[in-house]
Amino acid sequence: MDDAIRQTLSYHRRTKHHLHRYAASAGYLDWATQPEPFRTYAGAATVELPLLADAIGTTYADLYRPGAVAPRRLDANAVAVLFELALGLSAWKEYKGSRWALRCNPSSGNLHPTEGYALRQPRPLPGTPLRLHQPASHQPARGLPAGRPVVDPLA
Repeated sequence: MDDAIRQTLSYHRRTKHHLHRYAASAGYLDWATQPEPFRTYAGAATVELPLLADAIGTTYADLYRPGAVAPRRLDANAVAVLFELALGLSAWKEYKGSRWALRCNPSSGNLHPTEGYALRQPRPLPGTPLRLHQPASHQPARGLPAGRPVVDPLA
């Protein structure tokens, strides 16, 4: 076995999560060297979306009562609510100079969704059918700026 592969596998075994323990680490988060948590594309046009989730009257219990939740027309407001609840930010926390976002859809581990794409026909939003939701601003980008290839995530 190649030495680089052996080193990679050894690192993976030492640092992966296990059923009865967390992954081995330095024991702290190095906040100073964290990458930008939200993907953005400079120059990509965005669409302003309203924050509408607070206006939803549906309760959690309604989800389990047949007929309690009426279908909703697919329009820009429906897309806004979907992005807000599925990929949006609920709050920002700060401690000793470090700041981080809390998401509406948290995970039980460290794999938080930081981006999401929507590809839909017919289009409820103007422009290209591909959207990158940017949770920090709650503004989906219209495709990508000139010179960047648009990759169909469903292809």
